[in-house]
Amino acid sequence: MRDFRILPEVADDITQAADWYDKEGFPGLGDRFLETFYASIAHLQKTGEIHRTVYSGFRRIFLRPFSYALYYRYHGELLIIALVIHVARDPERMRALLRARQSKSK
Repeated sequence: MRDFRILPEVADDITQAADWYDKEGFPGLGDRFLETFYASIAHLQKTGEIHRTVYSGFRRIFLRPFSYALYYRYHGELLIIALVIHVARDPERMRALLRARQSKSK
């Protein structure tokens, strides 16, 4: 299994998403979101290379059944989780966040 690193900002991304699910009347769904997030990392450690590059060296997977995408990249052999964002967000916002986090993912 490949080593990985989660950028500190991603902790905020996933906490906000999990809190939203819990606060909007879906108790326990925030925990399920977090389980899905961490299960996706295990998947990426094994088969992350199968997903295509979508923006400036970043690859993407969807955190189904949730409407969130996880963006990651490789720095050598290290898997770096860079962004978790709702898929309905403005694509320019997503690109701006990835640009800001790009230097941290090296």
